Amino acid sequence: MGDILFLAHRVPYPPDRGDKIRGFNVLKFLSERKRVHLIAFADDTRDMKRKGGLAKFTGNRSIIWRSKPRAVAAFEALIGRKPISLTAFENRPLREAVDNILARHSIDTIYVFSSQMAQYLPARPRQRVIMDFCDMDSAKFAGYAKTATGPTQWFMKREAKMLHNHERSVANRADASLFVSEAEAELFRSKTGAERVHVVENGIDTV
Repeated sequence: MGDILFLAHRVPYPPDRGDKIRGFNVLKFLSERKRVHLIAFADDTRDMKRKGGLAKFTGNRSIIWRSKPRAVAAFEALIGRKPISLTAFENRPLREAVDNILARHSIDTIYVFSSQMAQYLPARPRQRVIMDFCDMDSAKFAGYAKTATGPTQWFMKREAKMLHNHERSVANRADASLFVSEAEAELFRSKTGAERVHVVENGIDTV
């Protein structure tokens, strides 16, 4: 059996907030069954200092510092016709880290934590792909657009539409799409027509 590649938009350690708690618990669960290679972003210097706490749960750890200014991400989104939620997380060193792990190790499963990280999947994955959306981000932006005005409303509508297309595309490529609640899962099914959608609720074990 092969190893697992775990892609995360934020270092899942220490497990001291919602998304990091979920990410850590999933990582811990997987590490008890297979060797896990973690590639994640960090945007807090404290996380960079404490990443050693992940050593016993991972075979390899590549933690990439993310510091792209929001204005740059917005400009890239506009000229590239992409959602800013993706361009904010575009990063060459992280892509190279993914390519390196896939080339050097026998990976049979890629666990993608948060839809921003799906852009790092191979074009035609040979591995099993588990996409943990947590919740439906495009629906959040659609909700924001309803109360926004002027240019902000335009931006929110644009982000909602582009993220929706991205989420639907990713779900079609994934072997399973996960959400934190049945309400989120059903919303996603109704909006995208996706079928391989499942619920994994958040746990509270952080040790």
